[in-house]
Amino acid sequence: MQVSFVDACNYRCVMCWEHSSEFEGRGADDLSRDYHALKENKATVMDYSIYESFVRSLRNTGCREISFAGIGEPLMHKRIVDAVALAKSLGMKVWITTNGSLLTPDLMTGLAEAGLDDLSISINAGARDEYGLVHTNQEGSRFDAIVGQLEWLKDYKKSHGLATPKLTLSNVLSNINCHRTLEMMQTAVRVGAANVTYRPVDVCAQTSRFALEPADMVTLARDFPKAAELGRSTSVGENIDFFYQLLAMRAAGTIPSPCFAGWLYPFVLANGDVTYCCISREVLGNLGERSFESIWFDPSRRRLNQLAVSIHKTQTPLPKSRCLGCEQTLANQRIYSRLWPRWGRPRPVLEAITL
Repeated sequence: MQVSFVDACNYRCVMCWEHSSEFEGRGADDLSRDYHALKENKATVMDYSIYESFVRSLRNTGCREISFAGIGEPLMHKRIVDAVALAKSLGMKVWITTNGSLLTPDLMTGLAEAGLDDLSISINAGARDEYGLVHTNQEGSRFDAIVGQLEWLKDYKKSHGLATPKLTLSNVLSNINCHRTLEMMQTAVRVGAANVTYRPVDVCAQTSRFALEPADMVTLARDFPKAAELGRSTSVGENIDFFYQLLAMRAAGTIPSPCFAGWLYPFVLANGDVTYCCISREVLGNLGERSFESIWFDPSRRRLNQLAVSIHKTQTPLPKSRCLGCEQTLANQRIYSRLWPRWGRPRPVLEAITL
């Protein structure tokens, strides 16, 4: 289950489809703009009583993992530690995706004691020089501050004999920061991260000037092997193969397999709206009016699932959903290959883009 615990954000990252400074935080397309049209939606913080009720009902749906990774900054919620502790008490794995700007020793101690499994920091820079260019309402010094907090967390875990929360540094690569992939891995080593992830920027009309160009691909071809070698020598994982596969899939401009998101990771917005997945605004019900269990087993959700299993044949995105270019497509392809011959022979995984 993916939960947008807070829909508002304190950052204006140029590549963000929800809050980018390039469109003044109003959303990149009609799906986002319609949702952000009302100020109370954009600023919504999930009511904790709604969260508490719905997370308990998840036990009846087979949910095993909760991700606080929505359209805003989850650490802005005053009860984020309580939310993690409750989910852990119900036997779930919990991870948080955050920009890291609100991390403090007290908060990190609370999250660790609550049992947080994974902490993913959307850092999107290998040095302070580019940090403020990517996160336009922040100074480069913020990069140093976040790295300092993560070093504190590394020391805290070591002194207390803790293996969790596992740390991931996440980087969306654009033409602003793509020359810093090695430094991104070096930062991960410095803070004791378990993984570094690289994703190509997914641009919209207003952010096309940040797209990766052929010269940038040459830079990546030069630096990625160095980053991978450093990762191997220091036991830091990376996803460079995924990066190239995602580029190839987006370049193809098709939907190559059925979509299983509706079964695996439905999405809840901070106002309680339950949608098919994190890139959908097709509302199936609201947690303030109905239980999650009733929404999960509702015929309307099953209707979307039926559309999703034939999406590779129709090439028609789901209602109010941004399906083309979705990075979950690669996971869908892997699932599809495991499910055949029930679903039929899948298309082969796309080859990586090379120059």
